[in-house]
This record gives sequence, structure tokens and C-alpha cells, in this order.
Amino acid sequence: MPFPYGASYCEKDVVGLFDALAPAWKKDAKDVPDLDVAKLFATLKRVYEEWKKEENFDVLDRDLQALLAMATATSWFSKAQSDDIDVWLGEVADCGESEDWMEHFPEDELREIVLEKLKAREIGEVSHDNIGKAISVEYIGGNYGTGRHDGSVHLSDDALKIYDGRESGKVMLWWGDLPEDIEQLGKCLSGHKWEETWEEEVY
Repeated sequence: MPFPYGASYCEKDVVGLFDALAPAWKKDAKDVPDLDVAKLFATLKRVYEEWKKEENFDVLDRDLQALLAMATATSWFSKAQSDDIDVWLGEVADCGESEDWMEHFPEDELREIVLEKLKAREIGEVSHDNIGKAISVEYIGGNYGTGRHDGSVHLSDDALKIYDGRESGKVMLWWGDLPEDIEQLGKCLSGHKWEETWEEEVY
């Protein structure tokens, strides 16, 4: 299949380029009929630049991602050209709607893990702040190692904290990696990388 060197950034042309590369990508350049490496590189560059101009970075173009991944897997391009294609591939692959980490912390499982790890007598209100990107779990009679108390566990984009209701402003701050799911939150709550800090106001 001849290479469509005049391709632009549209679904038909991207798929056409992919279909032209697919049967030949494992072959040496000299064994691929109609292959002009310089023209192919210029075509890929043009497609990438047209994609970038659209600035539709919330959507992952899987066809373009597949095309660039196959191109960089060939042995046809110079190191400098391959490095450029790798950069383009990385930019395309980084697009798409970011996953909402809060979805990994359902209310029922939050209640269970805080009840278990802080040995709380009861779980109060559980709140998901979708705008502020924060989760709060209130508990009664919990204990993180300094005696029973009422408080709350607060997880946000920036920090994991335990607010201790015995003293206004007293906060236990987690210094390890932030948890990405319930299992990791449980390990944090039973871990040792906590440091006592103070805030002017309790959350």
C-alpha cells in the first residue's frame, strides 16, 4: 500500500497512514517499496502540528497515538527524528480527561476502613466535595494511638489529615505518598508517617 504523504490531521488520513505502516514496520527501510523516510517524517510532523493547533487536549486521539507508536517502533528514522516522534507520542498520550481520584473512595468503603483502622465506635457524616476535590469522614471514639477521641479524616489533592477534636486546631498530617484507593488509605491510617501540626481553624 503506497504511503499517503499528503495526509493531514483527520481520521481518514491518520488511519490511512497507519494502514500503510502496519504491513511494513518490522522491515528494513530498503525493503519497503515507495518508502521515502524524509517525506514520511515530514508527513507525521505535519499531522502532529495540525493536531496540536486544534488544542483539543481533553480527548485522547487513539488513532494518532497508535500511528505515532508504530512509527517510533520502526528502524527507519534517525535518532533525532525518532526522538521527535517520541515527544509527539508523549504529548498525544498525555491527553484525555483526567481520572477523578475520588471515584476510588466510595462512601461505604470509607466508612469501613476508618471504622477498622481507627477503631472508631461510630462513623458520622461522610462528604465528597466534588468542587473542592476533598473527602471528609467524621468518626466518634476513634484512636490513632493517643487515646480515644472524636475527629475526622480529610483527604484532598494536597494532603491527608486527621483532625483531632480534643484540641482546637490539632491536626495529624501524613508525610508519605497520598493514597490512591481505599486499600492505600488503610495502610496510611495504620502507618507511622504522621506528624502533629496545628492549624488556626479546624476543618
